[in-house]
Amino acid sequence: MLNYTRKGSGEVVVLVHGFLGGTAIFDKIIVPLTKCFDVIAIDLPGHGKSEAPEGDYTVYQYAEDIIDILTLEKVEKSYWIGHSMGGYITLAAIEKQYTNIEKAVLLYSSDAPDTPEAIEKRAKQQEEILLHGVGPFVDGIIHNFLAPDADAEDVLFAKEVAHEAKAQGLVAALGAMKSRPSQKDLMDTTSTPILVIEGEQDKAVTPIVTSNPHVKKVKTNTGHLGMLEDSKTVAREILNFLNEEN
Repeated sequence: MLNYTRKGSGEVVVLVHGFLGGTAIFDKIIVPLTKCFDVIAIDLPGHGKSEAPEGDYTVYQYAEDIIDILTLEKVEKSYWIGHSMGGYITLAAIEKQYTNIEKAVLLYSSDAPDTPEAIEKRAKQQEEILLHGVGPFVDGIIHNFLAPDADAEDVLFAKEVAHEAKAQGLVAALGAMKSRPSQKDLMDTTSTPILVIEGEQDKAVTPIVTSNPHVKKVKTNTGHLGMLEDSKTVAREILNFLNEEN
């Protein structure tokens, strides 16, 4: 069973972090969320305090792991907030209708699959992690996740969170991202209300483009970790979206 926390009261909100993340990556927005909602934050396999998975993994397996927790907690319907890879997992859960996701927020995520170049890069990263370990990999890549002018404390905090990951957990996550499908058709046709929050300075993901009226988009002047870099705006936009009637 994965490590997770549950705080607050009201409608259930599920927080799904991304690659190099953990429950702690949501620290700056979880307090305002728990004032209005019952928040379940989960450490994915091999991240945070959760044990590493054995072998390969897919975005669908991550989603199934989350459903196991929701089943244990007797949650039948919820809102999901997925950051980066957590957004891919959220879309996988919506696609397969694993549970009743009433609304979803995609934080600095994408509906596009990996390009051949990205797949090759991730394969090299897997080798690097297994050869040199988590620490050197994190130290060499974490700056790409934040804007060039990001607060030094935010950079340090992101690094600390990432350092908690296990090597096999990161290798499995990279494999899941390499194999994830395109979700462009889903984004164009879904009737699930979705809020997309994008970073003006985010170079890590391909922006989502859709004319689906059920999809709303807002931008922050941040990199890939806007919930650290501009937590007030991110929390405000999430709360406005989750509280509004459709």
